[in-house]
Amino acid sequence: MKIGIIRCDENSERCAGWNCFPAMANKTGEFSGYDTIEIVGFDTCGGCGHGKPDKIIKRAKVLRDKGAEVIHLGNCLASDCPSKDVYIKALRKRMRIPIVEKTHGGPTPEQIAAYRAAQEAKKAKRAKSRK
Repeated sequence: MKIGIIRCDENSERCAGWNCFPAMANKTGEFSGYDTIEIVGFDTCGGCGHGKPDKIIKRAKVLRDKGAEVIHLGNCLASDCPSKDVYIKALRKRMRIPIVEKTHGGPTPEQIAAYRAAQEAKKAKRAKSRK
């Protein structure tokens, strides 16, 4: 199966596919159903479109044109993007190839939210101690 992956542009500054690539190599997570895997591209959504799917559609078309038979949305995009439902709907309507939400097992949206809340609490505590 020839696969393209689209991930969150913002998260790409912190993650280079640390969990996506091992899941693909080990055929775990959402890759578990494939006999063979060939990655044709690993791209970002193009940056926050705030509910406008133009950028992500453009990126998905390039992946398809390069041979992707399926496009996976990284966990960072499929779990945490506030516009994910709009993007997924537009991708499924316009791409005419399967769009799979997620790449690997991992934190749930609730776990991600709890982690972010803890990070913000740490920042607030540090800021308060500086005063």
